[in-house]
Amino acid sequence: MNGGTIATVAFMCVLAMSGCNGATVTQPQDVVFPDSNVRFRGQVLPFLTVTCANGGCHNEISAAGGIRLTSYTALISDRPNLVVPGRPDESTVIQVLEGKLGHPVGDLPQRVSSAQVQGMRRWVTEGALNN
Repeated sequence: MNGGTIATVAFMCVLAMSGCNGATVTQPQDVVFPDSNVRFRGQVLPFLTVTCANGGCHNEISAAGGIRLTSYTALISDRPNLVVPGRPDESTVIQVLEGKLGHPVGDLPQRVSSAQVQGMRRWVTEGALNN
């Protein structure tokens, strides 16, 4: 397998296995964030996978704008200030989700709910843990 094929297979495996309570996450509305103790593998990664890393945007293959949203390492280490643990107002991903920074694809607010944006903010506030 070449690198692109491996990345595609890995992406599909994450998508198939990332559901909460054993359910497969295929749509943004399938991801429900709790009021506290937001989990990277339980909510954040599934949310980013179906809203941002799908359709050739921020995945391993295309990484639109050089931004990959496919792993904890990519979120924390690839780009300065993409996610700043404990500081959501300084985190680019939160600024984009909240509409404070522009996004080339104008339908982003229509694909995510305010509860999901608050869930992402909560995860960053709670320290953006790799849990």
